[in-house]
This record gives sequence, structure tokens and C-alpha cells, in this order.
Amino acid sequence: MTGFVLFGGILLVLLSTIVWAAIRAGEDTGAALGPADRRDAAIEALRDLELDYHTGKLPDEEYRALRARLEREAVEARDAAVSGGAGTTVPCGACGVALTGHEAFCPACGVAITASG
Repeated sequence: MTGFVLFGGILLVLLSTIVWAAIRAGEDTGAALGPADRRDAAIEALRDLELDYHTGKLPDEEYRALRARLEREAVEARDAAVSGGAGTTVPCGACGVALTGHEAFCPACGVAITASG
């Protein structure tokens, strides 16, 4: 009987740890970073992405999509650091990915971006 109680206690602690880690993983800590820190984090993520791609951990399509997103984040953070503002984006009409307005094609889906105005 003592073995079951001990096993139950260990199982409870293990499950609590897993649930706590899952809750913490869902937190968005990027909003608290300043533009320069966000830029540096995006550049570091790009370096990690390159390593993962060149070691065969990522397929081409996933690599291209992640690279486009991280490059966009780095550029937006750089522009925000230079201008002192948060930067403005518009969504792609086809896939909804945030665009800076300087793209000729959406980096995520490849749709041509038409100039409005």
C-alpha cells in the first residue's frame, strides 16, 4: 500500500512539472523586449535556423517560410529601433502574413503585392 502512495506522489509531482512547463512555454516574452533586443533575437534565431537547415533537420519549404518570417521580424525590429516607433505592417491579402509594404512578393506565399494608391 505504501508503494502505491509513493508512486502516486511521484506521478503527481511529475504531472505538475509537465503542466507548469507547458504553461510557461506559452508565455509571450518577446513583447517586453526593446527593438534592438528583438532584432538581436531574430538574428540569433536566423543563425540557428541556418544550422538546422544545413544539418538536414528542416525541409526546404519549412526553412524558406521560417527564414522569411525571421528576416521580416529582424527588419521590423531594426526599423523600429531606428525610428523609435513600433513599425507598421499590413497583412498579405492571400495568406495574412504581416508585410512592411516594401515587398514585391509575399515572402510566405509568393503572391505578388500590388501597390495601392
